[in-house]
Amino acid sequence: MKDILVFLSPSVCRDDLSRGGHYAIALARMCGAHLSALIADIEAGLRDLPPEPDIRQAERASAKPTLPTERVARTAELVQSTSTDASVSCDILQAETQSGPLRERIIRYAQMHDMLVIDVRGPLDSPRKDLVEAALFGSGRPVVLVPPTTFVLAETRIVVAWDGTRSAVRAVHDALPLLVKSREALVVSVIDDKQFPTPHSGHALCRYLARWHVNASFSTIQRETESIGATLLAHARQAKAEMLVMGAFAHGFERALMLGSATRDIFEARSEIPILLSH
Repeated sequence: MKDILVFLSPSVCRDDLSRGGHYAIALARMCGAHLSALIADIEAGLRDLPPEPDIRQAERASAKPTLPTERVARTAELVQSTSTDASVSCDILQAETQSGPLRERIIRYAQMHDMLVIDVRGPLDSPRKDLVEAALFGSGRPVVLVPPTTFVLAETRIVVAWDGTRSAVRAVHDALPLLVKSREALVVSVIDDKQFPTPHSGHALCRYLARWHVNASFSTIQRETESIGATLLAHARQAKAEMLVMGAFAHGFERALMLGSATRDIFEARSEIPILLSH
């Protein structure tokens, strides 16, 4: 992994990077990669506040509002300074100075990077959800959704959702740079009424990962009354995993709209760990 793209909303109420920004920098440092930051204000009404009230909020509320260009510039400075402190090379892609819709620029930039990192705050809604879907379908690169509860990267335990589909295979290969640095990979298949195209392929995947020196094991779980996405997240939480890797829209976008999908489940969930999605 040599080039990572992070999409950031400008900081509004505090002089600190979002968790996605810190995560992308840590990821670039771990992989020895270059970082590019695309900064754009797509949710002007959203306030990036701490989860618990504190006395500084009163001061922030009375402070003079900053202009969008000032917030973008401040966030760019934070990215550059934090990257420098982490010995990570970094450049800023100024969205406001480029022509064309933001979704097209994200697709174009993501195509020339190894992955896209983006913040999520609870269930994924528009316009952020639209950008994630555009990147998944248009760029051919994986997207990592980073919630605000994410910790700094270390040796991780990664849950890999496996169903033998093309998207699941793509996700595994996209996640290989992270899997080889993990302490453990838990390959898991959710068993319900689905017929796997290649039975027992979970064990074969573990043998393949072992050739990459990945400590991998395979298991199956029952979803019972839960959705597949909720089942995967619950399993990752129980396993104390630091990341979930899964294919996105494995059965096609139109079918997902009609019948639902694990990807939609993930979009609607309040995840506590980063999720790597590939289509």
